[in-house]
Amino acid sequence: MNILIDNKIINFDKEDFPMLFSGKALVHSGASMFSVSLMTKLFEKGEKIVFFTAFPQAKELFREQLKDKIDENIIIIESGDEDTFIEELNKIKDLDERIVLFKNIENYSHKIFDKLKDHKLTIFSGDIDTCRFADELMKKEFKTKIFFSQSEKYPQEGMDNLPKYYGKITNEKYNGVLSLDIDKANI
Repeated sequence: MNILIDNKIINFDKEDFPMLFSGKALVHSGASMFSVSLMTKLFEKGEKIVFFTAFPQAKELFREQLKDKIDENIIIIESGDEDTFIEELNKIKDLDERIVLFKNIENYSHKIFDKLKDHKLTIFSGDIDTCRFADELMKKEFKTKIFFSQSEKYPQEGMDNLPKYYGKITNEKYNGVLSLDIDKANI
C-alpha cells in the first residue's frame, strides 16, 4: 500500500507528528481507513505503536492488514473504554517511543485528550465537529492535519469537490490531496 499526495508516493515519519485526522463519523469519508492503513505502514517501517479505537471493526481491519505480523511492538487496546485506555497507557514503559492512534475522538471525553495532549507521537482521529474537546484540539499545534470531509465548525480551504476517501493535507513538507493506493494495498 502506498500513501499518495497529489499522486506522488510519500512516507510519513516521526517528524510529521503530532497528527490530526478529521472525517465525519458514519459516512465513510476515508479517515478511518487511512488511520488504520497508516498505522500498518508505520509498523512495517519498524515503529512501535499503540492502537486504540471505539469500534472492533477497525481493530479487525488492522489485524487483517498486518497478516499475522503482530509482535511486541504493537499494543492493541482491546477495550474501547477510555478509563481502560488510560490505565493501559500508564503501564507502557516506553510510551514516549510509541506512536499512539487515538481513533474515534468524538466518542470520548477530555480525559484522554488531557492524557495525550503533550505526547508528540499521537494521532487524533475522528469527527472534529462532534468531538467534545474540539476547541482544545484546534488550538493544539499539529505538524500534520488531514481533513477527509469539510468541517462545519472549522472550515478548511481546498475541500470543494474532494472525492470520497480523499483528504486535504496540510503539513510543513506536504500540502495537497492525499489518498491511498488501494489497488496495491492487498487489504
